[in-house]
Parts: sequence; C-alpha cells; structure tokens
Amino acid sequence: MTTAPSTADLPARPLAPTVLARLAEVGQVLLPGIYAWAVTVVPAATERAHTVWPTVTAFLAFVLLVAGAFLARGRPRIGYALGIWGFLIACLATWLLTMPSLQVERLDPWRAGAGTIGWALYGLGWGTPWRIGRHPEDDPRAQLHPKLEPRNPPSLRTALSVTAGALGALACLLLAWRVAEPERALLLHGAALACAVALINVSASIGLAQGMKRVAFAPRQRITYAFPWIMAISALVVIAVAWLLGT
Repeated sequence: MTTAPSTADLPARPLAPTVLARLAEVGQVLLPGIYAWAVTVVPAATERAHTVWPTVTAFLAFVLLVAGAFLARGRPRIGYALGIWGFLIACLATWLLTMPSLQVERLDPWRAGAGTIGWALYGLGWGTPWRIGRHPEDDPRAQLHPKLEPRNPPSLRTALSVTAGALGALACLLLAWRVAEPERALLLHGAALACAVALINVSASIGLAQGMKRVAFAPRQRITYAFPWIMAISALVVIAVAWLLGT
C-alpha cells in the first residue's frame, strides 16, 4: 500500500524565475507606454497656462496603462481595453485640452522624434508580447501544421529590389527635412511618406515576382493596372512643380 506524498515532500518551485518572467512580461508593455506618456503627454499637461483637467486626464492615462499591463495576462479583455483603448482615449483627451501647446512652431523636433519612437515601441509591445521560456507550439491548444516551404528559392534580385526600395524610401523621408518653412514642410512630409510607402510596396511586389512564371496580360488590363499609378505620379509632379514655382 502506497501513500501519497505530502506537500512537505514535494520539491518547491523556484519563485525567483517566475517573478522575473512576470516582471519581464509586464515591463514589455509597461515601460514603452510610460516612456511615450512621459515624452508626449506629461509636457503638454504640465503647461502653466492650462487648467487642472489636463493633469487629471494625464494621470488617468498613467493609471489605466499600469492597470492594463498587470491585467493583460489574467484578464486579457479587460487588460487590453484599459491598457490600449483607455490609455489612448485619456492621452487624446489631454492633447485636446492642451491644443495651444501643440502648435507646429512650439513643438520640439527632438521630443517629437523621441515620442514617435516611444509610441512605436508601445504598439509593438502590446501587439506581440513575448514570454521567457515559452513557445507557441508548446500550447496544448496549438494546431501544428507541416513546415511551410518557400514557393521559390531566394535570389539575389529579390534582396536587391527590396534594398533599393528601402533606400529610395529613406531618401524621400530625408529630402523632406530640407524644407525650412513649416507650412510647406508639413505638406512635403506627407508627400514624402506617401512616396516612401509606395516605393516599399512596389519593391516588395517586384521582389516577390522574381522567379515566378510571367503571364502576358492584355493591353487593356495593363492600362487598367497602370492608370492609378500614372495618376499618382502626375499628382506628385504637379505638387513638385507648384512647390518650385512657389520658391
């Protein structure tokens, strides 16, 4: 006759790795949010010319972010609702209450760049949270499928096309910073961003098309496919000519 082992005989689970893993999981979504909040929300809320309401909404955004980060694992719906939607709504309310301090001539370029990086990290942190020592395939509910094989072997032309598109997109974004006038700079930054996205899209399409069998389309289909791009290029040319005439 065997007896069940008592709880005192069972090996104790190490607490430190569990606590560290939990802190790392929370910090992944909490630290980028605090950084973005401190760089873009706190300076606007602490202006002396404003009332107390921007400070209240900024503090509410911080509370919602912390609560959402700690509730995201146990109660993901509530955690994501507080940490994403509640935090964003509170930040937006703070900015709406401090609109005079957000004018173009009063913005600090370095702070704006740092805030952009912070919000990008915030989105990545909430988008795909990783956990130390865990793998998606270890989940018992995971549906494992055979390994996906590439349709075509990788080629040098694919890498060159994507690299050329990335360099062209970066060049468009850098050229927009050469404009000194705030009114024209805002327009050109939008046009540069549109050109950069278009270059990335086209280079990715060209890279994926390398090695595939080409099918000859009818002339009418070619014209239909090229018409939106021709109109977009024409609009960019008109904007560039108008800018040159204005200078």
